[in-house]
Parts: sequence; C-alpha cells; structure tokens
Amino acid sequence: MNVSTSLEIVSAPLGEPLISDHITNYIMVMTSFVILIFSLPAVVLNNLNVYIFINTKLDSVTVCFISLALADMTSMILLSTNATFYLIHSSGVSWSRNLPTLTYFVSFLFILLMDMSSATTTYIAVQRGLCVTFPFYTRNVFNKNRSLVICSIISLVILVCTLPRFATFRLKTLLDPIDNTTTLLVFEYFESWYSFDSFYLIFMKSVLAFTEYGIMVVCTVAISIGMRSSLKLKQKSNTYSSETSRGAHSKKGKEKKDLDDIKSSEKEQAQKKDSKESLVVKQSLIVVLIHVILTTPRIFVSLFKVFEPRFTLGGQYNNLFFVFFNSINVADSINAFVNFFVYLTFNSKFRHYFFHKIYRPVVKNGSSSILQTSCEIPYLQNTSK
Repeated sequence: MNVSTSLEIVSAPLGEPLISDHITNYIMVMTSFVILIFSLPAVVLNNLNVYIFINTKLDSVTVCFISLALADMTSMILLSTNATFYLIHSSGVSWSRNLPTLTYFVSFLFILLMDMSSATTTYIAVQRGLCVTFPFYTRNVFNKNRSLVICSIISLVILVCTLPRFATFRLKTLLDPIDNTTTLLVFEYFESWYSFDSFYLIFMKSVLAFTEYGIMVVCTVAISIGMRSSLKLKQKSNTYSSETSRGAHSKKGKEKKDLDDIKSSEKEQAQKKDSKESLVVKQSLIVVLIHVILTTPRIFVSLFKVFEPRFTLGGQYNNLFFVFFNSINVADSINAFVNFFVYLTFNSKFRHYFFHKIYRPVVKNGSSSILQTSCEIPYLQNTSK
C-alpha cells in the first residue's frame, strides 16, 4: 500500500513549537541569503579547483582534491537552488506553493553529494596520516591510479547505499483538498521506503558519519604529531651537520672548499624537498581540519536527532529542525568556499597556474579592453562634431 504525503501537510507539527513560525521564517531567510553568499562563489571556485588540478601534475593528493572539488561544486549548485527556492516561496509568490516539496527532493541529492565529500575528505585524512606516521612503509602505497580507484569506489558505495532510498518514492500531483482547484505536488512513498530510510539513517547518517568523523579527528592529531616529530628530527640533523662541518675545519685548500660546496648543495636540495613535502602535508591537514570543525555541528545535531524523536520533519520541534539544518548548510557552504584559498596558500603549482594562466590574462584582457574603450570615445566625439 502506497502512502502519499505533501510537505504542506507534514510541516504542521503536533504540540507547541519551540520557535514560532515568524521567527523561523526570519532565520531561514537570513541563513538562505548567507548560503547564497558563499555557495554561488563556491561553485565557481571549485570549478577552478578542478580545472587547475587537471592542468597541473596529477598525483595521489591532487586526484583526491579533484574528487572533493567535484562533489563540493555539485552540492553547492543544489544548495544554491534550495536557498533560492526558499527565498521565492517566502516572498509569497502564488506559483511557488510547490517549491517546498521540490526543495525537499533536491535535499536528497544534496545530502548524497555531501556524504561523498565527507568520505573523500576522510580518505585524504587517512592517506596523509599514514604517510606522515609511517613514511617508509607507505611511500609507494598511494599513487595516482590507486587514489582514482579508491575515490571511485567511495562514490559508488555511497550511491549504492543511498539508491534504494531514492527508488522507493516518487513525485506526483493531485488536487488540493482545501479548494479542489489548484494542483499540489506530493511524495508518494512505497511500503519499502521505511525500511530503506531506517537503514540509511542508522548506517549512513549514524554509524558511517560518526566513524568518518572519528577517523578524521584521529588522523588530524596524528598528522600534527608527525609534523612536530619531523621538525625536531630535521633540527637535530641540521645541528649535527653544522657540528660535522666545524670538525672538518682542519682540512685545507681546494679539498675543503669542494667538500663544503657539495654539502651545501645537498643540504639546499634536501631543504627544498622537505619544504615541498611539508606544504603538501599542511595543505591536506588544513583541508581536513576545516572539514572537521565545520561538520562538528552536524554531528551533534544528528546525535540529538537519534535520541529525540520530536526533532524531525513534522514533529513538535519541526521549526527547530529547519533552523538547525539550514544553519548547518551555511557551514557546508563555507567549507566548500574556503578550500580554494587553502590550495592558493600552500600549493605553489596551483598558485603559479592560477596567477599566470588565469588571473593575469584576465586582468590583461580587461585592461586592454578598458584602454581600447577610452581611446574610442574621443574618436566618436570628434566624428559627431
């Protein structure tokens, strides 16, 4: 037996709500504006992330960042759509009555992509954590092809776990029971929906989400400790090499000079290599750390949802449910927005390509067009005379 449900009907909570409808609408409008401020630029910036990483040297790390940027870019398109839908609906436009149902439908796809983004970030944390903690054992474990396969498997597993939930409902229209004139867009849930939805909430949004969060926290700590240990080891090595060079002062003439030149060249090359590796690790660490910080509210709200049955769509805390999750969407949009600036700060190849292949040509073309326009205006004025 199928069950038809309209979002208009579901949104009427039982009991006294904690937040009034007026305050809820005000907060939702404000957070939707903030979402658009970050999500729309995030679409452009993540598009740039994909383009730049594809045109620079591909390795295991950049493959992960491309996968993350694709998930973030697509999810921000959907999030911007939802925020726009809500702003249109809140303005009271007559044709916007079915937009809440469409928003709810788009949210399914948005959550799917956010799950992929979170899983990819977890893989980045695991990869960097192992490389920092066990550098000699994992030096050749992670490469471009393996990371591509792992990122594809991650996306496929999440899609397979979520697909049954998508396949057990459909959208249909019916006459509004209030006036029998306008059509109302509703969800038609099949009986198997509840089983798949329970599996999704228990496994994907509880077990898997908390596991990913825990792994990211542990790997972040491991990377931080590993970087400190590596820094101390380098300082000891530099001290030892300086003492060795002082001990070699007894050597005279050309032999001593050649030995010093060789040592200084080797030291400079080693420092450059260490600096590059350090920046790669810092880049991954900052990306994971930002993700951990900005997804912490979602973890706590999801935990609260498990233990509080009234905190759900259509429950007594319906208004609070919308306010919390729309506020969390603000954090998601910020998370997708800031990664570009992390890459720009810590990735020299990314920075070089952006400024020399994208930024400077655009500025140069813009300046030349302005100069051309300024030269053409006097000419037009003279001809008019």
